[in-house]
Amino acid sequence: MPQEFATIQLPGWLSTAKDTITSTRQWSKLVKEIHVRVARDLTQRALKFSDLNPSEQQALVEQVHSDLLREGDDSVSNLEKAVNSVCDTEIAAEVRRIKPSEQDEDQDQGSDNEKGEQGVPAKKQEDEATSASKIVEVATSAVITLLEQLPPEHRALTRLMLGQPFPEAFRNRAWQLNLKHATAKKAYEVAIARRRVDTISTMDVQITQEAQSFLQSAIGGVNIYSRRRLMLMKSTLSYHHTLLMQKGEGTTTLPERMYWLMAPIVYVYTGGKTPSPELAPQEESEFLVTMIEAWECLVRDQGGVSSLKEGEEWGGKAAALDRGDFGGTVPGWAKTFREALREADKGLLSQVVRCARNMDSEAESHTANLDAEEEASYLAMIMGQTVSRCLVDTLSLDVCLYVWDQCIMATFAIIVPRVCAAVLVCLKESIDSCTDRESFIDVLATQGKVIGLARLQMILERFAMPAARSALGMKSTSMTVDSKFAEAEEGDSETLQNDEVLKQVLARMDMIATMTGGELPNSLTNVGAKPISLGRKVPKLQKPPAVEVDTAEKEKKSKEKKEKKEKKEKKKKEKEQEKQRVVDYEADVEEAMKAVYGRAYSLEEMASFGPMDRRKYEEKKSEMEAKLKELRGAREGEHSGLVGWAPPGGERARIDLKQSEGGGVDEGKGE
Repeated sequence: MPQEFATIQLPGWLSTAKDTITSTRQWSKLVKEIHVRVARDLTQRALKFSDLNPSEQQALVEQVHSDLLREGDDSVSNLEKAVNSVCDTEIAAEVRRIKPSEQDEDQDQGSDNEKGEQGVPAKKQEDEATSASKIVEVATSAVITLLEQLPPEHRALTRLMLGQPFPEAFRNRAWQLNLKHATAKKAYEVAIARRRVDTISTMDVQITQEAQSFLQSAIGGVNIYSRRRLMLMKSTLSYHHTLLMQKGEGTTTLPERMYWLMAPIVYVYTGGKTPSPELAPQEESEFLVTMIEAWECLVRDQGGVSSLKEGEEWGGKAAALDRGDFGGTVPGWAKTFREALREADKGLLSQVVRCARNMDSEAESHTANLDAEEEASYLAMIMGQTVSRCLVDTLSLDVCLYVWDQCIMATFAIIVPRVCAAVLVCLKESIDSCTDRESFIDVLATQGKVIGLARLQMILERFAMPAARSALGMKSTSMTVDSKFAEAEEGDSETLQNDEVLKQVLARMDMIATMTGGELPNSLTNVGAKPISLGRKVPKLQKPPAVEVDTAEKEKKSKEKKEKKEKKEKKKKEKEQEKQRVVDYEADVEEAMKAVYGRAYSLEEMASFGPMDRRKYEEKKSEMEAKLKELRGAREGEHSGLVGWAPPGGERARIDLKQSEGGGVDEGKGE
């Protein structure tokens, strides 16, 4: 086990799940299969496992596991099923353990008969919603606990949720996990220790007044003001202003976009819908360091909000574009925005460009004459301010936080332009009736905040997320969005998510309880395990009577099973033969090198050849080729297609017999 995983502290239920999984026969079978393959690989290389250092041991085991995954080996798929079943069971047990006590439930019995949606008792609906939220809380808390203890390179695992909103219990910790900037944090701590007054801007009073006015106005339709949020916001921006002044980039005022961009961070970090109370002075000072680190990460990191700051400048270029002055480089985000909108709806793209040019539909022929960069310029102008503020000024608070979840998992430069395109698609009907810039901006400002999360999520998943995942180098997709979301009322998106997604998990919990007579097993076999009581008894299901099987059908299945087994054995034999041919080839290469050069060179030695060594190699290359051909001929010309190839990670040197462009030695790069 790698050192960084050895000291990880797991939540109680997950620790139990781990112990259960590692005691199953599925786990034992996979471990045995990996052991056999590793031993076979080491035998072929004439090595012992102890000859490898820890990193090499880990790499070898991971390579074998990857091979099993690629081959679709039963040992891997069976363990995956076991893991799913055990985790479902343990999560169900944990949820039931933390549910409200029966005494609390008794107090609410009077409302049991009240009917909710579709005739379902309101109490039952409430219980299901509570259980659903608890499932999310338990699972996501475990995920973030693991990620917090893993090295930084593992943080990208949160991208598996790309396209999905973070649960409330997950968002704060997930943001803090990703918004890390050690250099900025250290710089602030040093500045505080040296002279605290240097971290306070000369414009501190003005920044405080602006921050208070900003927080007291409705952000996304919600008043998020609290004294604690005000002090954290003004302290963070005041320090940032001192940094701008030191770099010669500051002015006597702080750009308004800074307040917009600070709002989501201060809201999430201080508890969201339920503001957390102010801490003790020392703890509050430490928390301010966390806030400043998050903000500096946001504005400094590549792909962060600073990559979109040109939007503010482009938002003021209306007059220049009206004169036909397209001077200046079109920002990359504007080109991405145009491509995403064009992919979603070409007609909508033309309409938005017409609005940006203050032209009616009769002038469409003039719009058609614009090239791609000119269209991107108009989009940058009409949407520049919204882009530079990362849609905080356009969307409702909940939807805005969903967008920021995606940005923090990926990057703002990738997500924001695509979300802008999705927002316009959501507002297509209203935008089609716009005739100029003013009417377009009015629609964006007034109707953007009524776009529902489910609707935007569906549009993004359909038109934008595939390209975003491709830009991030991701092959897999996130959880799919149910098409029913799009047909529902916008205000019911959260309820729908619980009903359509989490309710399936609740049903599975009930199924487990029913099949086990009111008990949740601790393992798949339940051998020697003490069951966890659910606090209720469910009658055990009666064993169904035996069903007679048709003889012909039985023989057919037996024959198919036999053919499948023979095919699998044949495939396994072919792979072993292929591996042996590779071993033979590497042995021939080594023997040929010894015959021609007097010794077999390692990859590292060949990579460090000097001019003399390279000349020597070139002079004897034809001899090497002839000798290798002779050796291969001695094997009766078997598998000549393997000449010049060897598997990645081979222990001995491998030579490419084809002349490369630059000549010289192949430096051991595998396929």
